[in-house]
Amino acid sequence: MKLNLLLATSLIAGAAFGQFTDANKPAIGTTVTMYVMDSNTVDFAAMTGTNQTWDYSTTPGIYGETRDVAVVAPSSTAYSGDYPSSTFAVEIPGFVTSFYTSTASNRNSQGFVFDAGSFGGTAIVKLNSNDELLMNYPYDFGSTPIASDPFSGDANVMGNDYPTTGTVSTSVDGTGTLILNAATTLTGVLRYKSHDVASVSIPLIGTITMDRTQYEYYHHATSNLPVFVHATLVINLGGSPTTQTIAMSSVAPDEYLSVSENNQIAFGMYPNPANESVVISGLTGNEQISIVDMAGRTVLTAQNNGTSQTLNVADFQAGIYNVVVTANGIKSTKKLTIN
Repeated sequence: MKLNLLLATSLIAGAAFGQFTDANKPAIGTTVTMYVMDSNTVDFAAMTGTNQTWDYSTTPGIYGETRDVAVVAPSSTAYSGDYPSSTFAVEIPGFVTSFYTSTASNRNSQGFVFDAGSFGGTAIVKLNSNDELLMNYPYDFGSTPIASDPFSGDANVMGNDYPTTGTVSTSVDGTGTLILNAATTLTGVLRYKSHDVASVSIPLIGTITMDRTQYEYYHHATSNLPVFVHATLVINLGGSPTTQTIAMSSVAPDEYLSVSENNQIAFGMYPNPANESVVISGLTGNEQISIVDMAGRTVLTAQNNGTSQTLNVADFQAGIYNVVVTANGIKSTKKLTIN
């Protein structure tokens, strides 16, 4: 099952600095190319409030991976009959098509369609009993957040409908500056956060719970679609959780990983978890090694000139870090736990 396709279902549309309104929802016909980024990038979850600076300029992209996000009329899709009340839809080829309404007072989602792969082909999630409330207009930093709004409906998988229920919480949790690459710094950016939890019960399989947290960055002078998206999805089936992350940028990154994340530079790292030192192995002698914390701060940088490099981490605070190895303009990243 292509679980990562679910990550993009909340690509809601429309923003102007200071507030979201019906007047700045995306117009049908709007398109934007999004570049798929390294899934190990941080989410800057703690950076909330005014005058923030979210810096993604050092985040590499996945070479050759883009998605053209388009705003379309629901009637132009193959699923218009499943979403009769929707007034616009957002298509992400190979990911998902989501359906929305926007009135003078609020914006809602009626569900989404995604490719469930070998699990069951096309899955159609119809929130036909109670749709998702995404925002009450005007919605801006300082507005009352939407807390645990319930939604319900049916998920059509393998030709059968199964009950779907859940809750969604949203807020505009920050404003400030977004740095996308060395040449692109956007000021007057709004960050929209959504957190939704949904459950689907399928006979002989059990209850599948999907828990997603998504951050969308909007810049009114650029587009009424997000200019950057970071989403994390936790799928829990029978007590076995699986976590996936996707990040997409509307601006081409300065650096790329290899053709796919599966073809990154191969390097070893031990011990992991580490206490006092960590050894980076499998090197060729011309790599730069960095350790980056979950706030995006580089806490150590070393230039390698051998087949391995030992890094002293004894003074680091306990937590999760990214170890980034760069060679010939290609970055590879692995998670490091420090106890």
